Amino acid sequence: MKKLISVLALSLGVLSATSAMAGSQYSHYDEHRYHSQDRHHWDNNQWNDRYQQQKRVNPSRDWRAGQKFPRAFDNNRYEISHRDSNRLNRPGRYQQWYKINGDYVLVNERSNRIIRIVG
Repeated sequence: MKKLISVLALSLGVLSATSAMAGSQYSHYDEHRYHSQDRHHWDNNQWNDRYQQQKRVNPSRDWRAGQKFPRAFDNNRYEISHRDSNRLNRPGRYQQWYKINGDYVLVNERSNRIIRIVG
């Protein structure tokens, strides 16, 4: 009986020690590192870069065939069917037409490369 009680007490001690170690992984060091990070301050160049990114894109002027298709436009909102315009050919396998600001862009869905641009 003494052995049973001592084994039980020992196992409870081990269990509580492991749960204490597995407790919070957040430490004071992490908190200090988070608060001491440099905050992102905007200067004029960064504002200009942000504006350039948000300007209206003209695919027939700004993009070329073979170029990576920007992920910002890889969205269902821009996808269209070739039937929506009489100027578009039927896309091949793994190809999709996108309409972006009045231009039609044919993209290979697997490689995410621009195949053709119709302005």
